[in-house]
Amino acid sequence: MSTFDGAEVTAAAIIAALTSEGFIHPMDTVITRMQSPMYSSVYKHLNGTFNRTLFSGLYQGFGPTLISGTLSSAAFFAAYEASKTAFDNAQSAGYMLGVPRPLVHIASSAVAELLACAIQNPAEVLKQNAQVFQRPLNAKRGPSPTMEIMRQFWQYPSRLWAGYTALVASQLPNMCLTFCLYEMFKEDLLLRWRTEKDDIRQQLEATVLSAGVAGGSMSWFFVPIHVVKTRMRLVAGEQTGSSRSSLKGNPGLPSRVGAFAIARDVLRKEGVAGLFRGSVLTCVAAVVGSGLYIGCYEGSKIYLCNYQAS
Repeated sequence: MSTFDGAEVTAAAIIAALTSEGFIHPMDTVITRMQSPMYSSVYKHLNGTFNRTLFSGLYQGFGPTLISGTLSSAAFFAAYEASKTAFDNAQSAGYMLGVPRPLVHIASSAVAELLACAIQNPAEVLKQNAQVFQRPLNAKRGPSPTMEIMRQFWQYPSRLWAGYTALVASQLPNMCLTFCLYEMFKEDLLLRWRTEKDDIRQQLEATVLSAGVAGGSMSWFFVPIHVVKTRMRLVAGEQTGSSRSSLKGNPGLPSRVGAFAIARDVLRKEGVAGLFRGSVLTCVAAVVGSGLYIGCYEGSKIYLCNYQAS
């Protein structure tokens, strides 16, 4: 019967989150700024060239991301491994024998992602508002952007859940399909390479390649949902006073803005291209981030298992 060690899975997931979040956060900051309604007015010059502010303060909002990333990563992989183990044990006991492996991976990742999203959303709201925070030119130097955002959201904690439905709508199918493709690609590569179980190097190579291809190929399809999700969170930040200009660029939007209202507003003002803004960088970040994240997780898990066994 299949088993898993929760302590090893948690430790490996935390290591993976710390490594990938630290590496990917600058790219994520640029993507958020490109997808924000202030992109044309704040982050670009009139002649179409990029303003230097697009690339300044690339680690703004990193604190909430680091905390939520480690917690949600630990929760995700603990639930994912536990679900896969439960399915394997059920099949070993003679139940669910006709269930295909891809469906097992989809179901396991769905359970895990629902749990992870519940932890991740408040920190994502804080992070994205901090990433676009602009201090007035005549203002005295105050707290960091992250601390300023946290102070302002403290008065309206319910707005930390802005964009949660969009997060689940994008993350759930994205993660399910990504992990399904990842497991399929990995099994196929290991079979083609005729990899032995003790060949750790080839296992890690197959993991990184499979995760990168799976993550990158899926990310492009969900860019419009990410744009809508980002706009919803930034509107929530405007309503707490955490930014200065995005609501001014969105006159007529109600105080509580739904996903469809945001999508219609983007289409009306920017066309279909507005819903796919930052798609190239999003795909690059997904390839690098998925390969690094899952590769670090599997590598750390293998190391911890061998270390504990020795």
